[in-house]
Amino acid sequence: MENTIFDAFVYSFNSPVGVISVTYAPDPFVLTRVILPGKDGGNIVPIPDVAPRPPETEAVKRIDRFFSAYFDRRPVHPPWTLLQIDGFSSLERLVYDKTAAIAFGETAAYSAVAKAIGRPGASRFVGNALAKNPFPIIIPCHRVIRKDGGLGGFGSGLGMKKKLLAFEGCAV
Repeated sequence: MENTIFDAFVYSFNSPVGVISVTYAPDPFVLTRVILPGKDGGNIVPIPDVAPRPPETEAVKRIDRFFSAYFDRRPVHPPWTLLQIDGFSSLERLVYDKTAAIAFGETAAYSAVAKAIGRPGASRFVGNALAKNPFPIIIPCHRVIRKDGGLGGFGSGLGMKKKLLAFEGCAV
């Protein structure tokens, strides 16, 4: 029996930054959320097999390849067709698209993302959209920082944001 969170199924795996859980709808397979370790950055303790993996479909393999490539420090592109992004406005989706274009190991200011979406005064909107990002790492909102070099916020806590940026080789 698979574990569920609300109407989604969940499976977890170990990573260099701790245990990551992925929630998904099974038919058709679509990711509904990526859950990073807790506010304190979690730990890297292996977890028991309490959350079985979904069947090895091509979609699941694409997600596995994405995370494998990311943690091998290889270039990745979000598997947009496998992300459940219903409910987000077209402008929020544009924020996610521009955020996904920030290269591994680089950062951009909230104001730079706002300018990239054609709304140079919308830094706060960018921050609010990224605060709702259900797919951290896939949509790398951890790479967006304040113009003054401050970290800004992060749903899994600033400890995890620092850990991800350090993993990517960014000075934090």
